[in-house]
Order: sequence, then C-alpha cells, then structure tokens
Amino acid sequence: MITQPTPDDVEPIGHDRRQFLQRAGLGAAAVGAWVAPQVLFTATAAAGCTPITKLLQVRACTCPGSSGAVTTTDGNLPGCVPSGWANGRNDGVGYTCTATAGNPCWGGSITILGTSCVPTAGRAVKWCRLASGTKFTCVTGAIVGSTITFPALSTQEQVTGCIYVDYRITVTCCT
Repeated sequence: MITQPTPDDVEPIGHDRRQFLQRAGLGAAAVGAWVAPQVLFTATAAAGCTPITKLLQVRACTCPGSSGAVTTTDGNLPGCVPSGWANGRNDGVGYTCTATAGNPCWGGSITILGTSCVPTAGRAVKWCRLASGTKFTCVTGAIVGSTITFPALSTQEQVTGCIYVDYRITVTCCT
C-alpha cells in the first residue's frame, strides 16, 4: 500500500521549529513559546547598531556652550558621577545647553545633538557656599528623549549662594 507523504516526511526539521521542538520532546508548552527570529531583535539591533558610551562634562556656569570639558570628579563629592565615569576624557559629544532659571549656574537643560546619541544618566555637583550644614550635594538629572535637565534651584537655594558646579552625563551612541 502506498501512502501519501505528510509534511513531516517532506519538510526538513530545520525548516519548522515547532516540529523540531516536538521531536526533541519539549512538549506543547515549549512549542507554543516559539518566537519567530525576526521578533527577537530590536529595531536598533536590526539596523546594525553597536552602542558605545561617551562621556560629557559641562561646566554649569558656562552654559550655554557647545564644547564639553575634560572629565573629572569633584574632590568634595567624588561619588557624584554616573555609572561608568572616567576622568581625563573629552569624547566630543555635540550638545546645546539652556539655562532653566535665568542664570546658567542655577539649572540647565542639555540636549544631545545627532540622531544616534541620547543621554543615559547624569549627575551634578551642587555647591552652597553660604549653607550652614553640608555645602556639597549631588543632584540627578531627569532625561526626556535627547535632553537631560538638572532642576532649577529654588529661590532659597539661590539666596544661600547655591550653584551647580558641573554636569556629568553619560551618553549612548549608535555606531
């Protein structure tokens, strides 16, 4: 008796992952969990993106500016840096800077230029020269899209001589 071949007989196992998983004895749960390979990659990865981290340090009181400073840490608050920070670099990240409180020393927004780079973290040293207690504190920036904002200092902070010293920002760029 001649039988009609089934798809299992004709189709190689490598072409049907569900059949491969069934034959491997993984059961219906694993077979149902199969995901098409094209779904496993993000749009960035599919576009051939290799993310790299760059560092940007902006002297707060010289904002607006367009060239970052060589990266450092503040001796009064050395831990006030984003993860992965290193001293002695200037990675040439393009940006624009806008004062948020009329005086660039009192807060700013830094927008990273270029479509392939975005800020990923940022910390700023705040110095209050007339404060009766701690004179140095660390402030974390808020990221929205390609902009990181360090909040405007309150009127009370401004009266007590508070300023931001440096904005330290990590930036991820797609190459």
